[in-house]
Amino acid sequence: MNIADQPSFVEIPNRKTVNIGDSVCVRVVVPESEYTPSMVYQPVPNTPWDSVLLDLVGTTTGISIPVHLQMVPHVNNYQPGAAHVYEADVVLRDVDVYVPKGYIEFRNGQWNAEGNATLPLLIPELLVIEKEQRVKVADIDGTNKYSLHRYLELPLCRSMDMEGRWVRREALPFHRVLVPRADNHGRVWLPYHCRLQRITYEEFGKCLVQRHPMLHWFGDSNTRRALKKITSLGEWCARKEEREQRYCICEDYLQPFDRFNEHSREVFIDMDPVAGGIMPSGWFYPTVAPANKSRIISFKMEGLTHLNMPPWQQRFELGIEQKYGIPNTLIISLVNWDMAMSTMAAFAIELDKFIDHISKSYPTRTELIIRTGQYFSGPTDQSPTKRKFSRMRGAIMNKYVEDAFRRKFGQERAIRIWDVAAIAERRPIAARKEATLCPSNHARAEMVEIENQILFNGLCN
Repeated sequence: MNIADQPSFVEIPNRKTVNIGDSVCVRVVVPESEYTPSMVYQPVPNTPWDSVLLDLVGTTTGISIPVHLQMVPHVNNYQPGAAHVYEADVVLRDVDVYVPKGYIEFRNGQWNAEGNATLPLLIPELLVIEKEQRVKVADIDGTNKYSLHRYLELPLCRSMDMEGRWVRREALPFHRVLVPRADNHGRVWLPYHCRLQRITYEEFGKCLVQRHPMLHWFGDSNTRRALKKITSLGEWCARKEEREQRYCICEDYLQPFDRFNEHSREVFIDMDPVAGGIMPSGWFYPTVAPANKSRIISFKMEGLTHLNMPPWQQRFELGIEQKYGIPNTLIISLVNWDMAMSTMAAFAIELDKFIDHISKSYPTRTELIIRTGQYFSGPTDQSPTKRKFSRMRGAIMNKYVEDAFRRKFGQERAIRIWDVAAIAERRPIAARKEATLCPSNHARAEMVEIENQILFNGLCN
């Protein structure tokens, strides 16, 4: 068979029944395609020319496990237009029969637009998936440590980048109040190796006072949405009658909010476990949290792009400690604007500068948390801004940020990852598409709640 004459297809070489926790090889073959040489559409070195979105989906549970395809070691995989072969080993931990589902998003590096280029229209290319391409996962030896019936035996989560799955709430063999709330599709996020407990906002407020009385947070509009939930003690977008309002499912920029000025470049919030969070009034010490309260200082920034006004460097040049104090905890949220507006080369340069400023401005005793950019999987942005959102750009930039911080600090300080992208990536494909209906790629309020619960468990358990 000449694969040049075949459509792209998915293959599972070993389709025998596997035990829980075993890995399964999944292969995708993409045949030759017409290629026009381009300087603006280039994959990042050692990343695939083709962007293939693929999941293994449980036919009974609906659990979706992403297939993170990698290039097999063959010279063709480094050549545009040639036939490409990708493989991944996928670990399956839930009893079910799994089938591949997905499509090709872009060919020949078009998922990564550099310079002034914009992404071409995303026209999904179907993958041929034969009916026999499926794998059964069974509890062969009767020792299923990932069983939902054993979930409450797991230790509480401290990690914020845990693997897990979305489970229908009616399938829970225990009371749903013991875990965080379900998303808008009635699914609950359950990690495999630890237990997420539901922490109330009042409990989180007490935790901040006792363990994180001063917290600095660099972030964009996704940070604003998280803080609206936190400062209102969970009341923002909690009422059933408002959950489908535009500000809850997408854009809250124009929504009146009386607890802090959401348009300010720097926001001081004093958190009270009973009253919630509110901006201090009158004169106050900016570097010290008030008695019996915690203080969150939020710094608005559009990633590391040129769109920051004033430029982000100025905040550090004025002196962090002198103006804002030294926090117990620092949260940094990047990638969203950088993926949309920057080039990879420019982003790498600015990120190095940013990490140097962090190193000089914050002592090693400050706990450092990196929040990933939001997951993106959807059509090309057709708004006037022509943002360069693409699934693979986001994933690669998230990984680059994590690696860059770890290279800089090594063993000097721990780097914790708050992975909001991973939980979105494991939602059913239809649920993932919701964020693409929002030009800002915001998560709707139900997902903001779950993202926050991961943070609460990570900071307070």
